[in-house]
Amino acid sequence: MNRWVGIVSLRETAPPTPVHRIALAIDAARNRTSYQLAGQTVPYARMRSALRTLGQEHARHHEWERYAYCVDLAGDFFDGGHPPTGLPSWLTNELQNLLDGRYGTSPTGGRKAHPRRTDSRPAHQRPASTRRVRTTPPEAARPPRPARSAPPAAGQRPSPEPVRPYSRAERRLDVHDVTYPALCEPPVSLVGTYGQEVREIVGKAVRGWDAGPEVTAWLGLAAEHRSHLYESHHADQVTPHVLGLLDRLGATALDVILLDAYARRATPRKVGEQSSEHARRRAAADLALGAWAAKQGLVRMGAGEAQQPARSVFEGVARQILGVLSLCGEHDIAQRLVASVWPDLDRPSSKTGADPVTLAHTAFHKEGLTYDYDEEGPDHRKVFRAVVRTGTGRTAEGTGQSKKAARVAAARALLDAYPKVAAAAGAERKATPANLPTASPLPYAQPGNRQRDAVSDLSAMFELGHRADGLLAQALTHASWVHENQAAVTAARQRDNHLLAHHGSHVVNHLAAHVRVRQTLAHGLTPDEDEARILTTSDDDTARLGATLQLAEGLLTSRGESGQSRTAVSDATQAVVAAAWRVHGPRLLRRRPAVLDDWLSGLEHQHDPVTILAIMATTYGIDHDYTYDVSGPDHLKSFTATIRLRDARGRVHRWTERLPGTPGKPEAKRATAEAVLDILAAPVNGAVDDLPAPERDLLVFLLRAQLDGLGQPTERQRARMLARGDLGTDLLTTGDIEAFLAWAERIRPMLGPDGTAVPDALRELYPKVLDDTRLGPGSLLRRMAAEPGPDVASVVRRNAADAVRRALSSGPQAASVRDVVQDWWRDQAPATGVTVRDDMRQEVFRPLPIHLGALDETLKWGGEAAEAADTRIDVELTVQDGTLHVWLGLDRVDVRAACDDFARLLSHTLPYTDCLVGDDHVLLRLHGDLETDPLHPLAAAGMDAYASGPKDRRRLIEQVADGPAEAQDKQPYS
Repeated sequence: MNRWVGIVSLRETAPPTPVHRIALAIDAARNRTSYQLAGQTVPYARMRSALRTLGQEHARHHEWERYAYCVDLAGDFFDGGHPPTGLPSWLTNELQNLLDGRYGTSPTGGRKAHPRRTDSRPAHQRPASTRRVRTTPPEAARPPRPARSAPPAAGQRPSPEPVRPYSRAERRLDVHDVTYPALCEPPVSLVGTYGQEVREIVGKAVRGWDAGPEVTAWLGLAAEHRSHLYESHHADQVTPHVLGLLDRLGATALDVILLDAYARRATPRKVGEQSSEHARRRAAADLALGAWAAKQGLVRMGAGEAQQPARSVFEGVARQILGVLSLCGEHDIAQRLVASVWPDLDRPSSKTGADPVTLAHTAFHKEGLTYDYDEEGPDHRKVFRAVVRTGTGRTAEGTGQSKKAARVAAARALLDAYPKVAAAAGAERKATPANLPTASPLPYAQPGNRQRDAVSDLSAMFELGHRADGLLAQALTHASWVHENQAAVTAARQRDNHLLAHHGSHVVNHLAAHVRVRQTLAHGLTPDEDEARILTTSDDDTARLGATLQLAEGLLTSRGESGQSRTAVSDATQAVVAAAWRVHGPRLLRRRPAVLDDWLSGLEHQHDPVTILAIMATTYGIDHDYTYDVSGPDHLKSFTATIRLRDARGRVHRWTERLPGTPGKPEAKRATAEAVLDILAAPVNGAVDDLPAPERDLLVFLLRAQLDGLGQPTERQRARMLARGDLGTDLLTTGDIEAFLAWAERIRPMLGPDGTAVPDALRELYPKVLDDTRLGPGSLLRRMAAEPGPDVASVVRRNAADAVRRALSSGPQAASVRDVVQDWWRDQAPATGVTVRDDMRQEVFRPLPIHLGALDETLKWGGEAAEAADTRIDVELTVQDGTLHVWLGLDRVDVRAACDDFARLLSHTLPYTDCLVGDDHVLLRLHGDLETDPLHPLAAAGMDAYASGPKDRRRLIEQVADGPAEAQDKQPYS
């Protein structure tokens, strides 16, 4: 007997409900399988795959907001879903480029992206099925990985380029003022009035300074040590990474301040002398700054740290103060502070010259030198001992607080013990003072059209006038040209660009750090490790800027040099920036060429492939090391790198990547690491069958190594695994079940008999990753639950989060779908008119345990909406192909405004659950536990985890109980 017979008659008879309304909604949902993107029809499955690809690319660049946006959006493209129509312009452009195959460079404007994984396999056909099917056709075409070609014969030079007529390079000359977003305000509960005390101490040191409230507050934060952050319970408001950012910015500012002063006082003969002297001066300045911070009592540290603070604590806080001054536009005050604390800043040094290690190597190079090291003491206060030995038995030893300091002490002791040998080699330890500053360099009398035009353009670009023409000419002078043109160099008082390039490398690092820190601290004070990472700019980065500036066109080189090499262009770029800095100084922080500003904003503070591979190897317990083969003559060496991988079971595999041309050691190492990562990406894009045998063998080894060495990854390691898409985790967390099954099917035959048993660690990994995605700190549920503000939209989102949490945690006590509906009707009928039409008949529907909670919360949500609008609610139920459809009709209700957030969150968080919102109705689709063919163990492990609810229900219940009171008490529609 139909349990709904007579229920409707208990209330006033409602207007007849068309039987076909639920059928129309089901058919409309079934037909929504493609998306209109800029006039192009794209299947939902292709959109999901493209969004995952872009999300992983943004994660690789640590652009976590865009990563989260792409991943969240991918979850909206289930068959029948209502994804948003107005996508951001940046995402539309990236999707178009990816889907059209124009993906040769990174979507974020950086370096060339890795060929990414795709999730292609035609889905099994289910006639007229409305189950949440995620069909996955072949992905958008991507550029294939470059074919591996053999290098040229040893000693072979690239064929010379044909001589082409001169044509002036067109450079972008526009300049603009730099605007930064406002910095976040440090919490008053942490800094209090301490910023005023620090400001007074700094003001006394610089003899007068009127700081504003923003600088004062940040100075209070700069005096913090991470131990005090934890003890004061403020680490959740300000992470220690903020202090690390300030320290790094202060360190780069200190480097520039020291080199600026040094360049005004001395002109060393070689760049090695300048580098060694800078290292010595930097150590002395750090020591003086640390002593000043300790004497003034500036550091706020924890009780444990304060008992016996290390010297590095005070030096770090001093650098943090310099970082705040630079951050807030007070670079001149930072320079005055260093000059006040360390009077030697503007004094010429009497110790300039090669360092003792270099002197010892010069004096004893015929005998040969070896260094042995030992260490003693606790971890926080180690003492290192170095013993240096020559091939003839001479020995000496030295100690220091680091290996480098101990090595220097040992070399100095060796020179002291054998002064005659040092003197005979011309390596006097008492080096002569640096040359006094020479007259300013002049432009060359006959530089040629290319350099003359380059100097003219750079002068206009950096607004230098003609003041720096000589420095710019020097910046565009390669050492090889100096060797061949001594007369012209002497006449113009010129030299090569090495000194300028060394100075410029520190200026570039400071500019890059300044941009990075401003961007990060304007976003918030709780950055994670990736958001707070600042990497030193590489030769690749600066060479890319040099290519944009077309510096190779104006670079003077010898007849044997092309001027196109990465190192030559990188040195010229750094030298040009140094020349501009010597004229303008910190004005470059506020106003600079648009080309330079775009380059600084687009820098990728990310790990290179070598580091990415190392992180992945650590996660899975894979040991690895590199060896190198060298070929070619000394002046044209070519390196080939081989990586040796050893997994947790002791299996070993080697891979060698060969590059064309004459790559150096770093390029060879990078190419080998990149090739390993590319091969590991093959299983998801369906390219496994096309792999050559050696690449397939490497892939099999890597997959087995991942399964065997998984262990117990931390939450952070799981986040990295998910961002990389390891072991199909990205497919599960976006609900793309068909793509996951296709991935599992592709790698199953590769694992062989040993792959039939799924490790327990993997069975534990899948539920944890799904819990992180559904309930973790970055999940959509937690973000909605933390929605601030008393406005209606924020209250609705918080209530939606509470409702979904209840559906996940406990659910109703009823045992069946009809029991849930009957219990809900009993509570709802007195408040609103209710019509229930049950068309389930004898169709088989086996709900998952979590489905009953989803049904109960959806009915309650719709009932509250109807009650708030003082209208009736119509409910229809039917089952088709094992899927339960529940249709809720709501008259006189803005259904989209009332239910969109709840429906989206429910669809994202609960497995096999779709909630679709129309203009006048809500359609809930619960895909039941259909009988399917037995799955192989790997696929079954993922599917079992996906279909299950939260792993830790107790924590979820506590989150519901501890939710915001206003979100629990207030109805979202009142």
